[in-house]
Amino acid sequence: MKTIAVATDLTPNGNQAAYFAIQLAHAQLADLILINVFHFWPLNPAETGGDFPLSAQAMHDESQRALNHLANEVRERYGSDMAIRCLTRQGHPIPAILEVAQAEHVDLLIMSTVGSAPQSAQLMGSVASDMVPKTHVPLLLVPPSTEYAAIDNVVLGIDLDLPPDAVVFDTALHFARQFGCAVDVLCIHDNPADKDVQHRAEHIRHLMDTVPHTLTILPGSEVYDLLLTFAHRNKADLIMMLPQAHNWFRQIFVDGETQRMARLTDIPLLAIV
Repeated sequence: MKTIAVATDLTPNGNQAAYFAIQLAHAQLADLILINVFHFWPLNPAETGGDFPLSAQAMHDESQRALNHLANEVRERYGSDMAIRCLTRQGHPIPAILEVAQAEHVDLLIMSTVGSAPQSAQLMGSVASDMVPKTHVPLLLVPPSTEYAAIDNVVLGIDLDLPPDAVVFDTALHFARQFGCAVDVLCIHDNPADKDVQHRAEHIRHLMDTVPHTLTILPGSEVYDLLLTFAHRNKADLIMMLPQAHNWFRQIFVDGETQRMARLTDIPLLAIV
């Protein structure tokens, strides 16, 4: 992992993701990029009370100053001498963030699940969940209450009805090896005793030979609740998912269930693409 980028709205919750990111970057010996995207014309003018900025350049300069201040703060807090780059962009958050990620060849993109102010919480929660089906870069979503800790135990959710993309699965294994973690694979299926289901599960076991792992198949349809319960029971430091088209993990996000996203209060979630 060479380059990690973190997008922040410069609120305390957004910046918490930056604190998480710099510690992960330090552990992985990776470079770090801080990203802030501003929108010159407010998405909802009524929220500004008529207090408009003087110019787009003024907003850019203020954003850049805030990012530089954040970079200095995290260096002082964590004693890191790593190079941190600060990039400010104007536009809508998702395309602007993804454009930076592509241009900078980012290996991992980090975002908070929510901001701090009410409008920010709504916006960043929406941006984070909307980013999942659109990102071309592995995306790590960090709940604002999360403090960085070594990633020793990961829960990996796999949909046995849709075989994982080979490249995406290899990327997941690559992350597991880089973290040096054990992986608890969770599969949820209505009929876990079915021979075809068991055969697919054994195939997954075979693919994971290079990583310490367990594999569990649970019956049920409440994917989100089962996933979180399993992750807590296994003391997971991270939940990893493979949000391929039409599988059940992706449906958590594309069905407009942003509220469910907010319930993930204490376990970071990594979407592998």
